[in-house]
Formats: sequence, C-alpha cells, structure tokens
Amino acid sequence: MYSKLNKSLTLKNIPNMAITNNIDLGIREIRSVTTFIRERHGRDYSEFALTAFKRRVEAFLAANKYGVEVLLKNLDSIDFLDHFAAKVAVSETEMFRDPTYWILLKNNYISSIIKERGRLRVWLPMCASGEEYYSLVILLKENGWLEKAEITVTSISNESLEAIQRGFMEHEKLEISTKNHGRFQSPVPFTNYYKAVGNTVNFEKSLFVNTKFIKDDIISKNDFGHVDLVLFRNKMIYFTSSLQSKVIEMLHSKMAVKGFLTLGILEEIDTLNKFAPIDKKESIYQRKS
Repeated sequence: MYSKLNKSLTLKNIPNMAITNNIDLGIREIRSVTTFIRERHGRDYSEFALTAFKRRVEAFLAANKYGVEVLLKNLDSIDFLDHFAAKVAVSETEMFRDPTYWILLKNNYISSIIKERGRLRVWLPMCASGEEYYSLVILLKENGWLEKAEITVTSISNESLEAIQRGFMEHEKLEISTKNHGRFQSPVPFTNYYKAVGNTVNFEKSLFVNTKFIKDDIISKNDFGHVDLVLFRNKMIYFTSSLQSKVIEMLHSKMAVKGFLTLGILEEIDTLNKFAPIDKKESIYQRKS
C-alpha cells in the first residue's frame, strides 16, 4: 500500500500549511508527543507521515508561542487534544477541487448509483474542514438528489465537526472555490449557497439535510451500513504504508460491493483483492466482492 508521494513528501507538497522558521523540532521531541498521546489517550499519531506531522506540530507551537514541554502538559486534557487534533489535521484547500473530478462523479457514478438503487449512501471520513462536504451537497442539491442521499461525515475532532455543522469556511478560500464551481458547469450562482460575514463564509444549513456528523477514530469503529461511495481524497499521502493498509482494510469492510472509493489524483493503492481501478487519472476505485 503506498502513495506516489510517500518517498518524496516535502513541505511544498503539503497544502494549507503554516510555515515557520522559529521552531525546528527534533525526531526525539516529535516522538515524545506521539508517545504521550498514544499512552494517555490511545490515539496513535506515530503512523502519520513524519515530515508532514512534524511541520504541523511546529506550526501549532509557533502560533501558540510555547514549546514541547507546555504542549505535553496541555495534552493531558482530552478537550485540548480535540483542539490540537483539529489544528494539526490537514484541511481541504478549496471547494470543487479538480472540477473535472466532480463532473465525472456526477455524470458517471452518483447518477448510476441512484438510478440502480434509488438512493445514495456516502461517507466522508476524517474531515478536518467542510470544503469537500459542501461541494458534495451542492452537487446533490443542483441535481435533485439531496433528499435521496444519506451522508455521514466523521472527524477525529469535535471542534472540526462543529465548524462543519455551522457551514464555516475561511474567506480566503472563497475566490478559488467560486472559480471551481463555475468550471463545474453549475447552473446556479455560487452566491446562492452562502453568506459572507467579515472574514468568514457560512453555507446555508438547509444543505445539510440527511447528514450525520460523528466523532470517530482514525480507524473507524462505527457501523454506517454498507456505503455506496467514500470520498477520501488527499489523505493517504499523510499516512505511513502501515496505516494506509489498515485504512484500506477498514474502508473495504464498510463499503457495499461495487461501491466506489475516490482518492486524490496523486494517490494510488495496492488493489489486490480489495478494489479495482476504474479511473486511474482521477483515482477512482470500485470495491470487489
């Protein structure tokens, strides 16, 4: 199990990253953080790609103006761990990212699932922000499918889930998201779906019908039924090969036979006995029996 970037993951590959020259943690310090979290709270960050996780912890410390000693003390609190998890998670950079993917998803996959089964069950695991989810519900709304969908959004952080449920998006992402929505060939103006207030954007909560928001572990222990579609783009590149294997096993177990899994265009998986590649360009796979 691997991603194309695992061996060459560099800072320039990591989206939405606050870069600082003020803090440069050593491997021992990072290991002290992952070990403490695992032993105190049972969550294992040691299987996240080291370079990416290290940079995000450094950015977190720089933003809060303290060092590892204070971080470890604060991490004793489960509430602080939730906040830490929200801040070091990799959020989506824009809505309708890769518009051709969304056009293909609409025309070739979602439409066929609804035609065949009369409904659509979708899971978006490990969401750190709402851009992918907002894109999906707008797509469903514009095609009259929203009422036929059952959507589950999971995250390892309540803070992240609460922001998504509010419809929150950073204003700086609005321009590129608007352009992507136009390239998606939408018949409805993007402005119909949100209100901009100050430096934030809030999407209409009427879009969030038939959605469950659930806090979950990295390896989900919840039973969502067998879902037809999993949107899991641009997350595998931040996992070690060991964690990738565990995640693929977990996703396979929760998907319907012939259900579809979508990854980022720079990600690919070992498909042996689990998934068949359907569209290699857009990294879309279908679950085998």
